[in-house]
Amino acid sequence: MEAIKLEGLTKRYKDLTAVDHLTLSIERGELFSLLGINGAGKTTTIKMLSCLIKPDSGDAILNGRSVLTDTAGVKSVIGMSPQETAVAPNLTVKENLELMCGVHGFSKARRCEKTAELKGVAIRKHGKTQ
Repeated sequence: MEAIKLEGLTKRYKDLTAVDHLTLSIERGELFSLLGINGAGKTTTIKMLSCLIKPDSGDAILNGRSVLTDTAGVKSVIGMSPQETAVAPNLTVKENLELMCGVHGFSKARRCEKTAELKGVAIRKHGKTQ
């Protein structure tokens, strides 16, 4: 089953086409990376998949939810933590998780629950956490 499906995803900034009719399919459980030189459109693609910006054309479907017509649904099934945070570059993993929970509007109780859950996953996978 497809977890992510991009169909003709396009984003333009004035005269610059950052992403040009990107079409791909990523199956559930498949690992996938976006690689390319600076300016290749990686960040723009992630911003569209995260519903931070709207595509000019095409669509992206994440677990059956469209970035065009169901942004709340997309945001409910994804989790994104930036590689680097401009606000606080020295955050620990736990602090980053708490920050992202806040961005998604989690209550304090839900934030603690989710952070503990993800911390447990990190420990099981890597044997330790920050």
